[in-house]
Amino acid sequence: MPGKDPGGIIITMLIGIAGGLLGGWLGKVIFGVDSIDGFFDLSTWIAAVVGSLILLVVYRLVTGNRHSRA
Repeated sequence: MPGKDPGGIIITMLIGIAGGLLGGWLGKVIFGVDSIDGFFDLSTWIAAVVGSLILLVVYRLVTGNRHSRA
């Protein structure tokens, strides 16, 4: 997602990891798949990226532009 993140690199990585888990869970709930097929399967990567984008958008909405106060 382009633009500066309100958090640092560590927060962004943690959001990415949690988003990957969220994407896998959403895939299971919405599409009824038992599990993600494997690490190199395209559906695994798409689910992880979509989950990460969802969490990053929510994080940006919640934190807003707090870091730019001077």
